[in-house]
Amino acid sequence: MTSRPNLRIGGRRIGRDRAPIDATPAPPVGETLQLARERKGVDLYRAERDTKIRLKYLSALEDSDYDELPAPVYVKGFLRNYAIYLGLEPDEILERWRDEMEQARTATRVAVIPPPMPLAEPGGRRLHITPAMVVAGLVLMVIFAFVGYIGVQLARFVEVTPLTVTNPPDRFSQVDDTSITLAGTSSPGASIRITGPGDLLYNVSADEDGAWSREVPLALGRNDFRITATDPVTQRTADFTLVINVPLPSPSPTIPGTSPSAPPVALALTLTSPADGFQTSDGTVLVQGTTTGTRVTMSSTWLGEPGSTPAPSASPSPAPGNPTSVPAPIGPARDITVSGGSYSETLEFPVGRWQLTVVAYSTGQTPVARQVTLNVGPPAPVTHQLTVSVEVAEVFVRVLADGEQVQNGRIAVGESRNFTALNQFCVRKGIAGSIHLTLDAQDLGVLGEPGKNGSWIVVPGVAPVKAPQPC
Repeated sequence: MTSRPNLRIGGRRIGRDRAPIDATPAPPVGETLQLARERKGVDLYRAERDTKIRLKYLSALEDSDYDELPAPVYVKGFLRNYAIYLGLEPDEILERWRDEMEQARTATRVAVIPPPMPLAEPGGRRLHITPAMVVAGLVLMVIFAFVGYIGVQLARFVEVTPLTVTNPPDRFSQVDDTSITLAGTSSPGASIRITGPGDLLYNVSADEDGAWSREVPLALGRNDFRITATDPVTQRTADFTLVINVPLPSPSPTIPGTSPSAPPVALALTLTSPADGFQTSDGTVLVQGTTTGTRVTMSSTWLGEPGSTPAPSASPSPAPGNPTSVPAPIGPARDITVSGGSYSETLEFPVGRWQLTVVAYSTGQTPVARQVTLNVGPPAPVTHQLTVSVEVAEVFVRVLADGEQVQNGRIAVGESRNFTALNQFCVRKGIAGSIHLTLDAQDLGVLGEPGKNGSWIVVPGVAPVKAPQPC
């Protein structure tokens, strides 16, 4: 018996001295074209002149970027002419291109899952669900949901917004001070509006437990306050009134033979900055003015989003049926001692519309208040500027700013072009020449060597790095 390695057919022995099979896959068509062009020693500009094919199409063929190419019938002509020009076999290039296109289409093909086979009905009597039973069940579900919705809305309609005042404990009280902190409870997230003497308004929002508090100034004599709570869900309101009396100072007795003392100077307050309707984007507001008082308090109330014009509100009202609400931002407040008849303070406000209240106090006199509205907008986005300069030879440059193409063509020697972006740039140069980059007045140096193309990612504060794929 002859062993398998020694089998012969005619005069040829089988199983020995076979050449090894090359299993290395062929490189992509684009890479083959680029390597052939580099072996030929020409650049894309020379190839464009010789083949009469536009440079952007040659670049797309070498990058295998078929989305940048026209219809397939034109692509076949480009590939055949370019392969002949580079000394390649055109039929082989076209066959490999068709294989790549077929592989791309196969990779994106969605697999269709066959429908499951119906289960065989077991023996015995079983409950059969008919279409009429399904429709009846859906109708019942809709009816129950509608009845439940109506019940919830009726419960909310008849619900009364709770409002209690814990400080001061009595509706009629006497306080010998220039201010008092009103406190109480209501529904969570409720808007509390306090109307004080002189129709001054103070707004505060109840926290998640329903507690609220607000310091308000007091004038000599009778101070009437009206407190209104608005529920954030039902929008129903509740009112509470109280009276706080501040005792008047006893008149000093007049000594016989002396003239009575002069009456005190009337309390005055001016607010020179900011003006009503003041707008800013950095949140910094300078508050200054003059007063004859000895103490000035500054407080702020959030009115809404920037540019909105609603009535003062502690927080935006949510849609009906949603019991949660977004808490209003907390604005700045100050209590400063006046020296020399003037006051000045810098406050930092979050984004939004605000009501600024400035109150001046003096012993034995009624406080005086001034109010203005402010509109604090979001800060402007920071943009970055990239300058691309060509100093040696004309070069092809492609630039993407935040992913959008802003440059795709040649830049002549001595020419500079500027581009702006919020985050990053991607810069690609062709084979000829090199480019010089400057980002936000910072010199990044020269990128690329003549005879080599490349792509770089450019971001502020970091040196340019090679891009993982062409821009």
